[in-house]
Amino acid sequence: MAAFKAALQDAYANPGSLHQAGAAAARVVERSRSSLQKAFGASAYKVIWTATGTEGNHLGIQGMARAVKHRFASATPRILVGTIEHPSSIAAAQALEKEGFKVDLVPVDERGIVTVEVLAPLLDDDVAVVSLQWANNEIGSLNPIAELVSLVKNQAPKAVFHCDAVQAVGKCSTSLDQLGADCYAVAAHKLGGVRGCAAFLLQDSAPTPEPLFVGGGHEDGLRSGTENTMGIAAFAAAAKARRDTLNVEPDFLTKRRLAVLAGLRKLFPGLVVLGPKAEAEQLGAVLAVAIPGIRAETFLHLLESQGVLVGSGSACHAHGHSESAVLAAIGLAKDLRNSVLRISFSGYETEAELQRTVKAFAEASANFLS
Repeated sequence: MAAFKAALQDAYANPGSLHQAGAAAARVVERSRSSLQKAFGASAYKVIWTATGTEGNHLGIQGMARAVKHRFASATPRILVGTIEHPSSIAAAQALEKEGFKVDLVPVDERGIVTVEVLAPLLDDDVAVVSLQWANNEIGSLNPIAELVSLVKNQAPKAVFHCDAVQAVGKCSTSLDQLGADCYAVAAHKLGGVRGCAAFLLQDSAPTPEPLFVGGGHEDGLRSGTENTMGIAAFAAAAKARRDTLNVEPDFLTKRRLAVLAGLRKLFPGLVVLGPKAEAEQLGAVLAVAIPGIRAETFLHLLESQGVLVGSGSACHAHGHSESAVLAAIGLAKDLRNSVLRISFSGYETEAELQRTVKAFAEASANFLS
């Protein structure tokens, strides 16, 4: 908020203007670009400012597919996208079918993870783009991106690897340089920034995607439109704060997740925890559980009445009530799919707040059964 207010007051002009006020705004944009690279460990990437993670996924899938289509003159180019990816990735890929691409969904196992063994048989010389998320937004499973990137580079050398890192950056200590994808989508609001500000990170050696829209040629021609200076400044500040925390306490999210999980297991002996069992494969910011015998939507409002806000699926479905494709893909029993609640952690919850959360579940359970 401090960074946002400072930019609002001191960098109010259009960064593209030639006068001194415009130059001051441009300096904020460029400093923030460098700061974001450092926070995410992305020295091999350039930062392209966007508005949302959805836009970044479209640029990484549609923009990249159109840019490399010429490599497949004698074959139908394929797009591989994970079956439990964010809807913005799956929809972006499927829309390309009208342009002559073929889309194949990559299955996950019961943990919600794409394995090397599953991906390998799908790779060939006709693959144009592989798009796999780092962390799932509903159950928090972490894909082994570095291993998958290496596999794709070896078995499908014409392909571009795009990674939806929206849910994971600022929450995992691994750097984007280490993962090695060609491009990433990230978003400010997932780590304490402002909604409506995001970024697309493009590796220096990767192909240049076709822009989604054209105009004034901002962001090296990849994203025309006046930059959101205040949102950009806040994004960079939030990312730096997260990196500082990760450097000191890399498990700051996981320990909060485990504290609440321990309390819920005492309350609900039949509790089913979704996602991987191994902490190294699980995002610490997400705890998805199925509580047998409850209806998630009703239970959610009972918790809300006590000041505890949880989800019952992805918040990006625009309040839709269709069944979660993620729960079906991981093979969760049908009688549990309406009993799933998702708890998200910022990493700054106090011990008292974590205890209050468990207590709220106990009281909600009593009210639900009464």
